[in-house]
Amino acid sequence: MTADPNTYQPPPPEPVSQPDTVSQPAHRSRKHLFIVLGAAAVAVLAAVLIIVFTTSGPSSVHGTLSLLCDMKCTKAAADGYDGYGDLSNDSQVTLVDETGKVVATTELHRTPGEETKIVDGMWVRTFTFTFTDVPSADRYGVHLGNNNRGTLWKSADETARDGFSLTVGG
Repeated sequence: MTADPNTYQPPPPEPVSQPDTVSQPAHRSRKHLFIVLGAAAVAVLAAVLIIVFTTSGPSSVHGTLSLLCDMKCTKAAADGYDGYGDLSNDSQVTLVDETGKVVATTELHRTPGEETKIVDGMWVRTFTFTFTDVPSADRYGVHLGNNNRGTLWKSADETARDGFSLTVGG
C-alpha cells in the first residue's frame, strides 16, 4: 500500500524531553531506598548474630566431686561410710537452669584403676561427670546424691569457663 499524496497525514509528535531535574529525584530516591534497605538488613543480621553468640550456653559441662573420708575411702567405706552411700560410681548428677528445671542428667564416674589418695590427712576419692547437649541458660545449678544435699549454683560464664568442682565430707 502506498500513501496517497493528496491525503493529509499529520507529522509524528515530537518526543518530549524532560529536564534532568525531574528524572534525577526518582533515580536518587531508589538509590536511597536500596541503601536504607541494605543497612536495615545488615543491622538485623548483626542483631541475630549477637543474640545467638551471647545467649548460647555451653554445649557440655564438666565437673569433679572429691569425697573426703577420715578413713580409707574404699568402695565399701564410701558406699555407706558416714552417710555417703548416695555418692558412688554411677550415682546420678542433675543439672538445672535458673528456674530449677532439669536440663541434663549424667552419672558419677571413677577413673578405672585410680587409687584413693591422701591429701592433708584425709582420704580423697575423686569422681568426674560430664553433661552433654546443655541448652542455654543464665545460670546453672548442679545437684548430686540424695535430697538432703543442696544445689551448687554458677553463672553461665563461670560454668562454661570452670565447670563444677564439688567437695563433700571432711
